[in-house]
Amino acid sequence: MRYILLIFSLAVWLATGRYFVGLDSIIDLVHFAAIPFFISYLLIFQPKAIKKNFKPYFILFVITTLLVAGYLLALSKTISYVRVNWIELPIAVYFLLSVYTILWLLDKFVNLILSAVLRTNQKTGITKGTIKSAIRFALLIFVVTPYLVTIFTTRWVKFTDAAGPKKMMDLEYQQVYFNAKDGAKLDGWFIPSTNRMSDSTVIIVPGRSLTKTLFLSYARILGDNGYNVFLFDLRGNGSSSGHKYSFGIDEANDVIGAVDYLKNNHPELSKYIFGFGISEGASALIAAAATDERFTGVAIDSASGYEISLPADISNYLPGWMEKVLTKTMRSVVLMDIGRPVWGLEGLYEKISQISPCPVLVTNGLRSSKSDRQQTIELYAKAKDPKMLWLTPPQIKETLNIGAQKEYFQNILDLFNFGRAKQQSGNWRISHIDPHGTGYPKG
Repeated sequence: MRYILLIFSLAVWLATGRYFVGLDSIIDLVHFAAIPFFISYLLIFQPKAIKKNFKPYFILFVITTLLVAGYLLALSKTISYVRVNWIELPIAVYFLLSVYTILWLLDKFVNLILSAVLRTNQKTGITKGTIKSAIRFALLIFVVTPYLVTIFTTRWVKFTDAAGPKKMMDLEYQQVYFNAKDGAKLDGWFIPSTNRMSDSTVIIVPGRSLTKTLFLSYARILGDNGYNVFLFDLRGNGSSSGHKYSFGIDEANDVIGAVDYLKNNHPELSKYIFGFGISEGASALIAAAATDERFTGVAIDSASGYEISLPADISNYLPGWMEKVLTKTMRSVVLMDIGRPVWGLEGLYEKISQISPCPVLVTNGLRSSKSDRQQTIELYAKAKDPKMLWLTPPQIKETLNIGAQKEYFQNILDLFNFGRAKQQSGNWRISHIDPHGTGYPKG
């Protein structure tokens, strides 16, 4: 009867997560149900060991809460553009404790199964305890480690904007709440051009950033050059809904939702729509522009976050076969988490080739490294005409160079002007002005 009650409790909490909270992945449901399931276990079975260890578990809870609060405060003090959203504290603590609970229950379950199956091997002298320890260690390496790396790659706490564009950059703006193509709730700012009424709007798609305020300087430059700007937080960031990153798959729906919003609410200000994506936002923009033909021009800055991989600090010290096994396990976890396989590098190449005949600029941004430059060149090679490439001068390392910054934004503006002229002429095919076939006028 107690086991039946325990199973019933699990079913109730999974159903609550699915139908009342709206969770739609196995990983999310398991994390949601882990703690109430554990509490049900304590109430039903009332194990003595747990009663004896109540104090250490309470101390663990307090330490976890203090560490998360300390992280939130430290980061908000370090970066003036953000402030703490204290709603994130209980969410983060609940998530971290659910991770601990899942691992604890998994270890108990595995230990129970192994104890029932294994026997002492008298011939070799290998004891049941030794075999159990070896199997548990293997599970730690090949299951628990990739699981932890994956969930902490796709989830983390969010911050909110310290202030709006008016206070921070003296920019007039409209607070915007809109839906992604799949219904996710998103938060953004519509910032009109600062010097004239404009019929062109640039959608800035940030990467996995703290908040959209970090890109207000970009909005200022674009606004001063005659463009309206639509700046928003991708899902799982800033003030938008969710806490999960999906390697650009669901984020592409956010970008398409932004285009829908502009066309439905500001059609006269968005006759020409441009995309400007940075980092993970650039990957999402590529995926969106590959299917949405309403873009007049697309600027791609340092596309990233589209591939599942181990952190370099881990992979650099592993043999090749082990890295492959761990990466394959991570892919399985992500598949359970977001319900679809990640398209990865080859998928990104295919998608950027589908943006044509919309003009595209591929750049590696204002900070240069050898790997970034190589990756940018390869991405440019996969794009189809009309296309443009700009690389940060190699001598620029960690500091911003004013000349390079001006050249960076001038290339983006040139791309937008070219796309606008191309659409105005009704010529949405590769231009024949340039005899070299790049699709851009000479010079």
